[in-house]
Amino acid sequence: MDKSRQLTSPLSAKEEAWLRGWGNNWLHLWHVCANTACERARCCRGNPSNCFKENFWRLPEGVQDWWVLLMEARKDGLSFDEAWAELTDLGLVDELANWRDLACGGAASGAVN
Repeated sequence: MDKSRQLTSPLSAKEEAWLRGWGNNWLHLWHVCANTACERARCCRGNPSNCFKENFWRLPEGVQDWWVLLMEARKDGLSFDEAWAELTDLGLVDELANWRDLACGGAASGAVN
């Protein structure tokens, strides 16, 4: 096994599931993944921690900022709603919505045509 492709400390099954949910349902990392199985399935078909490590930088900058600031808010003890309000004020929720629309073909926003 290639040790250079592993994180320094392995994640627990619960942490892997948490990361997989964020990567699949919010960030849509499968859209930028080099693994064609992920894009076909529209979800991660590999190791979520490796997926984040390899694909996060491929996301639009505003989406990366959204994630980083959301995780900082979490560490600071803000509720999700408080963090969401701050991210909305910064325009980063719009960045995320635009990315999700692109990745999901417009279905992510819930907009009715």
